[in-house]
Amino acid sequence: MNRKYAEEWLNKLKTYWFNKDIESAVSLFTKTTFYQETPFMKPYTTIQEINQEWQHIKDEDIESIDIKLLAIDGNTIIAEWTLKQNSQEFDGIYEIKFNYNLECIYFKSWEMIK
Repeated sequence: MNRKYAEEWLNKLKTYWFNKDIESAVSLFTKTTFYQETPFMKPYTTIQEINQEWQHIKDEDIESIDIKLLAIDGNTIIAEWTLKQNSQEFDGIYEIKFNYNLECIYFKSWEMIK
């Protein structure tokens, strides 16, 4: 894993999310077997569950999204994200792990309402 690849992957996530391109966003997680958007929910373990989770963005009024790479450790990246939607602001941290083919296999998010 290198910085360029990590930043490109995060930029794809941001772009797909902002443009509500659910199919492309979900395609980033085809090898993911642990997907958790908040530690307070049960993690998803199938692509079908991940796809279902992404469906909710269709109805969101997304104003802005920013994702900043903070660290790389082997095939794990840590990123900070901010989101403005529905007149609310959220921020949090992502922990994203990749396999040796640089496919996302683990995705965990911590979030807070600002």
